[in-house]
Amino acid sequence: MAAPVIESADDPRKFVEALQRAVTMTRMVDYGVPLGDAVRVRTATLEEPFPSWPDACEHLANRHAQIAGEAEAAGRLQTARHAWRASAALLMCGQLAFNFDEPRKLELYEGARQALLRYAALDERFSELVIPTEDGDLYGWVVRPSDPEPQAAVIVIGGLSGWGAGFLDMARALADRGILAILAEGPGQGLTRMRSGIAMNIDALSHFGAFLDHAEAAGARHLGIWGNSWGGLIAAQVAARDPRIQAACVNGAPMLAALPEQRTAREQLFAFYGTTDEAELRATLEAFTMDPARQHIAGSLLVLEGGNDPLVPLGAQHAFTALTDAGKSRIVTWADGEHTIYNHAQERSALAADWFAEQLAVPAR
Repeated sequence: MAAPVIESADDPRKFVEALQRAVTMTRMVDYGVPLGDAVRVRTATLEEPFPSWPDACEHLANRHAQIAGEAEAAGRLQTARHAWRASAALLMCGQLAFNFDEPRKLELYEGARQALLRYAALDERFSELVIPTEDGDLYGWVVRPSDPEPQAAVIVIGGLSGWGAGFLDMARALADRGILAILAEGPGQGLTRMRSGIAMNIDALSHFGAFLDHAEAAGARHLGIWGNSWGGLIAAQVAARDPRIQAACVNGAPMLAALPEQRTAREQLFAFYGTTDEAELRATLEAFTMDPARQHIAGSLLVLEGGNDPLVPLGAQHAFTALTDAGKSRIVTWADGEHTIYNHAQERSALAADWFAEQLAVPAR
């Protein structure tokens, strides 16, 4: 949901400052960027003549790709794995500089995918997922637990600008607890949007059923969904529609889907929902606003909130609990928590993964 602005040649410093507010250092590290590289990108892009944010990210990504290639050639596969992950994370952060799907954004995102495929070749528990549909292919990634026949699976969803393998550490936390994790790039997200042209709308919510079908085909009988930022609203919508979902987590989402005043968020919403018509977007957002009088989540609900979230005020997410039965919801608050709790990422992911394991009847490990 955090959104950078489109780059302006008129005032590059303002652009970079706005971008750095949206793509915080904690967010970059949460996505898998090494801390030192996050510092380098942020420092370099504020130094005249203000190098492009995407170029700064790509430069460091290429460095990690070179390290990975040399490590592979020398048989140092663990080093190669970590370097490919860092390269992919930097490219994913680089594409955040663009709200709409211009060629440079797709180039960076495709570059991240290529790095992730190299990473996947060195990690038998990680693989790309492509699901054909009548509307086009759905994309994502799968992180498998050590158990060859997992009984539970969780679909992890990003928001308006960060998707897929940006949430790899969440998926790993789930897999470490015996849960199959699917990093879904749903309608309006990632390559599902940029390659297949599938935008988000009320009808497109049904595409998440294909990810659930995949989990069931893999043997999972207990299903959950975890949405981050705007993806939290999408997760709640899917949970209210698909009775297979037994547990849902909402992390940093508004329940009221309103069109914001900020240009940056508006642009990302236009791209996400596949329209340039403001009246159409307003009508779509109204349809996405959840109403306890009309919608109900049968499973359990976990809400994660932060007291230092600039996008979703503290307490605003409590309204989601009205969608569930009494006693089936839990709210966890970090008083200093940033948006989606970037600044307590390890604790956040462990807590949510433990909660899913409990709700989906996965034995403790």
